[in-house]
Amino acid sequence: MTRHGWRSRLADTLIRWGSALQPARALPPPPLVPPPEPTADHHQQAAAAKLPGVRAPLSIERAVRSRDLTVLKREACDALAALGAAHAVVTSARLAQIQTLRSEVDRGEASEDDLVDLAGDYQAWQNDQVRLFDALALVLGMAVPDGRAFDQIETGMAEAARAHLSALAAEYQRRLLSEQFEAGEKEG
Repeated sequence: MTRHGWRSRLADTLIRWGSALQPARALPPPPLVPPPEPTADHHQQAAAAKLPGVRAPLSIERAVRSRDLTVLKREACDALAALGAAHAVVTSARLAQIQTLRSEVDRGEASEDDLVDLAGDYQAWQNDQVRLFDALALVLGMAVPDGRAFDQIETGMAEAARAHLSALAAEYQRRLLSEQFEAGEKEG
């Protein structure tokens, strides 16, 4: 998965997690920015192309075909580390919710069942976080050969490998779209 794809997916997940933790609130309107001067346009476009939210996403297929395996491994590790760190923030927020709810239970403002449910949810988050860091450790420990992925494949299998990679990328995109539609149906 591309770095932009991971970031986009991570951002969507964090937004869903954040909205589950806090009631919805209106965002302030974006500031009005005058259009850039025509002379600086080329330089701004070049600088903006380096920003992850602005540049065109790299497809999984292009990343696998064009990048060295050590680069792909490093990008996978970066993405897993970022996801694990974000997950840790959410898990910490869940722990703070438990502590708040425990105080409410002690004051008689909430039921013990609510605390048990929230504690079970927190435990599930904690288990998921452990699995994320286990996956990161697994990827960090992988030995990858020099070169690109397709350099490792025999010539007679190259066409089948390309077709397999295309099918995997299409399935991944299909799954992302179906998750987005499901999330939209739940919200709407």
